[in-house]
Amino acid sequence: MKRRILALLMVGACAVSLTACGGNSETSSSGKSSQAESSTSKSAEKSSSEASASSAEDVKVILGATGLQEDQFTQVMINGYKDAAAELGIEILTSNSQHSSETETSQINNMLEAGAKGIIIECVNPDSSAAIAETAAEKGAAVFACAITLNSDAVFASGVNDCYDLGESTGIYAKEYFEEHFSKDETINVALVTYDGQDMTGSDARITGFLDQLSDYDINIVARQEGEVADKAYNVTTDILTKNSDIDVFFCASENGVVGCVNAIEAAGNPNNTVVFGVDCSEQLVDMMKSDANILQGTTAQDPYTLGTYAVKTTYDYVVNGVEPEEKDFHADCILLTRSDLDKVDQWLADWNEHAK
Repeated sequence: MKRRILALLMVGACAVSLTACGGNSETSSSGKSSQAESSTSKSAEKSSSEASASSAEDVKVILGATGLQEDQFTQVMINGYKDAAAELGIEILTSNSQHSSETETSQINNMLEAGAKGIIIECVNPDSSAAIAETAAEKGAAVFACAITLNSDAVFASGVNDCYDLGESTGIYAKEYFEEHFSKDETINVALVTYDGQDMTGSDARITGFLDQLSDYDINIVARQEGEVADKAYNVTTDILTKNSDIDVFFCASENGVVGCVNAIEAAGNPNNTVVFGVDCSEQLVDMMKSDANILQGTTAQDPYTLGTYAVKTTYDYVVNGVEPEEKDFHADCILLTRSDLDKVDQWLADWNEHAK
């Protein structure tokens, strides 16, 4: 009689979206089927499908996943986990760290005590989360960093939307906009709304990626303020506009920054015809791009669904099949969305809503 193998894979996930939440996590089990295709590496997709077909009777795998907060980014990511698990014929448990390092640590320790052999961490913080990642590795678990880089040698692989690439994507489009609306002989006043306090490295990379594309222009950085949640972004934008009535452009490094910034500009009446460029997207940002207010010009969306499916398949293959990923640092595609191509924006939203169900 064949021996049944029980492999417990627990996935700790804390999303890159920046609104903090509180409360205790709840755990659930799902076997949701996937009808959407994910852009995973060929090795992960091939070996995962082979494994699910050849060893379904011999290997039972349970994965656990925690999200950072109850927002759309996290929900789409978790749905990617669930769809990949369904494709592999395995179970997945989900919970939420609520943007708390203590909760993240507690959840991962519980997973390790339960016999976890794989931990996927979408970390609360790239530096402080390294300690629990190293604890997991010391206890024999494979550690995968998802959505945000984790600064630890304990990580066997990662999957992210690179922060510099996200800013660069928006910056390339902003350069096209500048060519139509500004002269290279004039000074362009730019203000930055960041999430420096939450993740200085990621926030700065997005900003650098954006500004590097505008090196041909005389850019005057008027202000750089943190706005990692929408209310705070609204307040700092209002303060910046009050002190600097001639702001031409805002660049916001996160979805929450865009939301607060655009709302503040519109509330102020936008006397200087200030425009906004950003990173991240949601249904709310789509509405802003399509608005007659003409403030938000473009943003670059991440792809949390692909990251979720890639993380599960890669960790499964590594733990169960001993397969090393072809790409140690997988980068999901950046998705540029602009007012100049609203058909693409509508298609992105339709796909996003499908994955968010």
